[in-house]
Amino acid sequence: MSDPRVPAILRARPWRVRPEHFALVGLPPTAYGAAAGLLAELRAPFAQLVAEPDVLTLLLPAEAWQSHSAAFPAAQFEQPFRIISFDVDLPPDLVGFLAAASAALAGVGVPILAVCGYSKDHIAVRDQHLGAALAALEALAGAK
Repeated sequence: MSDPRVPAILRARPWRVRPEHFALVGLPPTAYGAAAGLLAELRAPFAQLVAEPDVLTLLLPAEAWQSHSAAFPAAQFEQPFRIISFDVDLPPDLVGFLAAASAALAGVGVPILAVCGYSKDHIAVRDQHLGAALAALEALAGAK
């Protein structure tokens, strides 16, 4: 069941599209130090590193990846992605916010990558799906 605060948050249309294009990069776990060092060097306004036992995942500006990809010959990557950021501090006990947004995008056939920070959520979509994603969010906000 969705939290009763979700409709009001969506009606406020708290999203924005980050101006950069992004790359999604998969690296072997042995590249952790180099990947963390790359992010520290870049100081990008938006980037993420996820460490799992068998893969490291980087989400970073595509331009930065193009400049540094030669240092990671074992990398797999996909691009371009765009980031839709929900610029509202979401309470940690909020239930259903990302579910509502992702269901709206799924309803129009837009695949997403959920990207969550400490207090804000983001959605990565392929560049060609950005228009449909924004239209779906607008429709969701108007329906709530």
